[in-house]
Amino acid sequence: MDRLPMFISGITGAAGRLGGAASEILQDRLELLALELREAKIRFIQAVLLVCMAVVFSLLGLLLLVLAGIYVLPPEWRLYGMIVAAAVSMLTGASAYLTLLRHLQRKPLAFDQSLAELKKDATCFSTKN
Repeated sequence: MDRLPMFISGITGAAGRLGGAASEILQDRLELLALELREAKIRFIQAVLLVCMAVVFSLLGLLLLVLAGIYVLPPEWRLYGMIVAAAVSMLTGASAYLTLLRHLQRKPLAFDQSLAELKKDATCFSTKN
């Protein structure tokens, strides 16, 4: 009868070690995933900066095109042309701003919290040995 508690203790110890090893493997994989996500974030930021530059120069070109269009109008219609161009620009800018606000309110993925939880699990398995 003394062997049964020792057998159960051995099994639980082995299960704890196996769980700890599995937790460490999973933690390594998640750390690698987090590193890859950071690299993807850097590439994304570079792309965003290039897109911003493209937008700025495209808007400059559009502004010059609108000014040329207003200049072509007869002098009595130029004020109305400026008002229409300003109204269209403001409405487009406001809709882009609202879209950006909706996009930024999304919650990011919490990989750091998941990694911390896995570390807590690993310490839990290692203290039961």
